[in-house]
Amino acid sequence: MTGPGPAGAAQPTMTTASALPGPVTDEDSADFWAGTRRHELRLQRCRACGQVRFPPMPRCPNCGSPDAASELAEPAGEVYSWITVHREMSGIKPDELPCTFVVVDLAAGCRMVGRFAGFWAGTIGDPVVAVPADHEHWTEIRFAAAESSRAGS
Repeated sequence: MTGPGPAGAAQPTMTTASALPGPVTDEDSADFWAGTRRHELRLQRCRACGQVRFPPMPRCPNCGSPDAASELAEPAGEVYSWITVHREMSGIKPDELPCTFVVVDLAAGCRMVGRFAGFWAGTIGDPVVAVPADHEHWTEIRFAAAESSRAGS
């Protein structure tokens, strides 16, 4: 992922994903999905009240304004919650189990849900970074442990 961040910070590596059906884009989400394809994290910011929102939507949930701008966001945050899936389900192959989904409080000020890239051995509050997972026709946002979470361990 590209985006604002500390100068000289190590960039996470891209993951390769299995074939999953792509998202259905609409007028509100088109810029988000185009950004992920370029390995960018783009979020909407309300021009009226300044609130960052995800998922992309036609109006601000805070003030109701339809006026929003798409902006490049820092691809980092902290784990708010997580769940590990141990059984096969739609979109998850048996060889991908167990897999973990994390809810992340992004540094930009909103929450995002995504699959954790790799084996999860973390806790709530751990720092994570967004990493792109390219599929044939779309790119998914996954999360990986931030290098800073390894410091002092």
